[in-house]
Amino acid sequence: MQKITLYIIAGLLMIMTACEPSIEDKIDIGLPPIADFSIEFIDANNVKLTNTTADDNFIASWDLGNSVVESGNVVEASFPNMGEYFVTLSVFGKGGSGNITKAITITEDAAGACTGVMEFITNCGTKTWKLNPAEGALWVGPDANTMWWQNSANDVLDRPCDWNDEFTFTSDGVYTYVSNGDFWGEPYSGITPESCQPISALPSDRAAWGDGTHAFEVIPGTIPKLKVTGDGAFIALRKAANGMEVTLPISEVIYDVIRWETVNGKDILELEINYGIGIWRFTLASQ
Repeated sequence: MQKITLYIIAGLLMIMTACEPSIEDKIDIGLPPIADFSIEFIDANNVKLTNTTADDNFIASWDLGNSVVESGNVVEASFPNMGEYFVTLSVFGKGGSGNITKAITITEDAAGACTGVMEFITNCGTKTWKLNPAEGALWVGPDANTMWWQNSANDVLDRPCDWNDEFTFTSDGVYTYVSNGDFWGEPYSGITPESCQPISALPSDRAAWGDGTHAFEVIPGTIPKLKVTGDGAFIALRKAANGMEVTLPISEVIYDVIRWETVNGKDILELEINYGIGIWRFTLASQ
């Protein structure tokens, strides 16, 4: 519609017109959208994310909290490593934009993936470990908080045949034990008195405890597990087995991985095994 304005200036009548928008000319762009989305677990490491924003939004953009950005109203996200991830959905509609962030908790590493403990143990290639050359690398007690015995700092020097053993893991699941020519003999292994002996001194029925190539796998979980398989496969101490101590080689042993961290530039791996009446604990250091 037009607006008419009258001006009287020095006896002159002036008529001016101007345009004023009508109600029909206004465009309602609405309010910014209130973003929301749903989370559906496909399995332990994969989730389906669905934009549920109650608005006719034009674009849905996702920051998955793992350095991945996706777009679309429905996306699938993969989280191979356990941990907490913060996913942000941003939506852009007629009235502006809105966003929301939700936490997704992954409780275990993906099986077979070179991530987490598997990555730490193998470097996604090949990695060799030895007993940590320090007090307490070998530890035993009735429970995880009470000690019966642990090696002393002098033991590292007095029984070098324990501290030169090599435990090598590769990311394709191969585990190799190398004694470097000797081992710590005890009565359970057919040796008395206790002493360092050449690896050839192992009795024939215990020969599988010598140098060998085996298999291993990392079992994901809140407490990850390291399983070695193959005749005579062991880590750190031959007699420590699940629910018992053995005097002959067995074909499978499973250890709890209770610590894996880098300390002063050295990777430290701590394993535990319940042998029935107590706990053996082994601390390894990367080479």
